[in-house]
Amino acid sequence: MNTQNPDTLYRKLVENMNEAVWMGDEQERTVYANPKFCELMEMTLEEMLGKQSYEFWDEDSAKRVRQVNSTDRKRGISSSYEGTLVSKSGKRTPVLLSGTPLPGGGTIGIMTDLTALKKQESMYRKLVENMNEAVWMGDEQERTVYANPKFCELMEMTLEEMLGKQSYEFWDKESAKKVRQVNSTDRKRGISSCYEGTLVSKSGKRTPVLLSGTPLPSGGTIGMMTDLRELKKKEEKERVLSSAIMYGTDAVLSVDKKGNIQSWNKGAKMIFGYSQNEIEEKPLSTIFSTEDYEPLLSKSNIQYNIELTGKHKNAQDTVVSVTVCPIIHSEEKIPSAFILIARDITAQRKFEEEVMLKYQKIRDAYNKFGIIRRQMDYIFDLTLLYASTHDAKALGDFIVNSVIMLSRADACTLRLHDREKGNLGLLASFGVTGDWLGKSIVKYKDSLVEKAYEQGAPIKVIDIMKEPKYSSPHLAKKHNFCSVLIIPLTFRGELIGGLSLYVSPQKKLELFENDFIEKYALLIGIVLHSSRPPAPSASV
Repeated sequence: MNTQNPDTLYRKLVENMNEAVWMGDEQERTVYANPKFCELMEMTLEEMLGKQSYEFWDEDSAKRVRQVNSTDRKRGISSSYEGTLVSKSGKRTPVLLSGTPLPGGGTIGIMTDLTALKKQESMYRKLVENMNEAVWMGDEQERTVYANPKFCELMEMTLEEMLGKQSYEFWDKESAKKVRQVNSTDRKRGISSCYEGTLVSKSGKRTPVLLSGTPLPSGGTIGMMTDLRELKKKEEKERVLSSAIMYGTDAVLSVDKKGNIQSWNKGAKMIFGYSQNEIEEKPLSTIFSTEDYEPLLSKSNIQYNIELTGKHKNAQDTVVSVTVCPIIHSEEKIPSAFILIARDITAQRKFEEEVMLKYQKIRDAYNKFGIIRRQMDYIFDLTLLYASTHDAKALGDFIVNSVIMLSRADACTLRLHDREKGNLGLLASFGVTGDWLGKSIVKYKDSLVEKAYEQGAPIKVIDIMKEPKYSSPHLAKKHNFCSVLIIPLTFRGELIGGLSLYVSPQKKLELFENDFIEKYALLIGIVLHSSRPPAPSASV
C-alpha cells in the first residue's frame, strides 16, 4: 500500500522532470525553479528567488517574453515559443518555452532543451552551405527565403539583398519564361523538374546552370543549380564533349526505337554495374521494366526528371532520375533513337527519408509534450474547482469527465466508501445508461474495490465475464464492456472510494498502458476526502 504523501510525489515528479520548470508571481519574480532549471542557469534556487524572469533570457527572448506577458498571459492564454536562456556564466541554451498563467496570478513556464536538435539542424545547414551546387529556396509566391553561399556568389549579392525577391529576377528573359512555365505546370502538380537556364548576376554576368527544382511539402520550391560554365566551354569542342559524356558520373546511354541499347558510358557502368561489352545490343528491359520505359520511347518531346527504379547487375534496386532526349533527323517526324541521361538518386532518396523521419520524431515529441500539458491542465482545473466549491456532486462530475478525456475509456463510475454502512455509493458516472443507477449502492465486502484497496494497487481485469468478484456482468455485456480498471481512492491510508474505467475490446491495451491515471487518482483521493459528502441513499 502506497502511504506516501501525494504532495511529496508531485514534488518528486516536478523535481525529476527532464524539462526545466520555473514559477513566478504577478510581477514575474521567481518563487520556484526545479533542479533542471537551476542546472541550465548554473544557479541555486536561493540565488534565483525574487529575480524577474526577464533576467534569465537573452535580449531578443526577454523582449518576446515581455510582449507575451502583456498580451496573452493577461488574457489567461497559454503560449509556446522558442527562446534562448543565458546562464550565470554566459552559457546560451536554446529552449522551447511553454508558459501558462496560474489561477491565482503569476506564471508557470516549462522549458525543453533544444540544444541537441539545434546541433542536428546546424549539421544539415553546414552541409547545404558548403555544397558546390547553388541552393535557392522560395515560398509559394517564388519569393526568396534562403540562398546558400554558392548561390550568393553566383549572383554577386548578399542573402539580405535577395530576401523577398522573386526567383524570376535572377534569370535571363528566356530562362525566366521557362521557370514560370514549369512553376505553373509541373510544380503545381508536385512534380520535380530538371532543365538548363542562365542566371544573371547583379553586375550582369551570365552563368549557365542546370536547375533541378523540387516542390516542398509545405509549399514553395527548392532549386539546386549546378554551374555549367565549364561544361559549356567543353561543349565547344566535340572531343571534349564526348569525353565528358563518356566519363561523366551520370549514366548516358542511347537506344534505338525498339529499345535496344546502342551506347553505354562509364557513368552507366558505375550506376548499373554492366560494362559496355556486356550491355550493348541488349534490350533496355535488362535494367528497367518494360512497362516503365516503353511509354517514354513513344513520345517525340524531351522528358525531364522521370524517376525510375532500375536493376543493378547485382540485382539491387537503383533509383535514378532520367532525362529522355529523342533524336529526330530534320527529314523525319518520329525519333530514330533516344538518349537517356540517368542520375543516381538512391542516396538522395535515403537522405530525404532520413530527414522526414527526423521531423516525424520532432512532431512526435511535440505531441507527447501536448499530452503532458493537457494532463497538467486537468490537475490545475481540479485544484481550482476544489478551491471554489466543496459540492461533492460537482467535483464528482468533473472527475469522471476528466478521467474519460485523459484515459479515452468508454465509461467511468465514481463510488464513495461508507465505512459505517459497509457499502460503496455511486457519486458520478459517464458513458453508462440509466440501468446502472439500479446499482447505485453495492456492498464493499468481497468487491473488486476491497481487493484493490487491500493489495494497495489498481486491479486490471482483462475479461470482466471471467472475474468472479464482478457483480454486474449483464450490465457490462449490455454496454459492450470487456475490460475494467479498478483504482482505489485513498488518503493517508484510508479508503475514500473507487474509480472504475470500462473499455470495449479495441481499447483495453490503451487503457492499461496509461500510468498517469493512477497518479491522478492520488489527487482525486485528497479532493474527495476533504469534501466528505454523505453517502448516497438507496433511493438515488
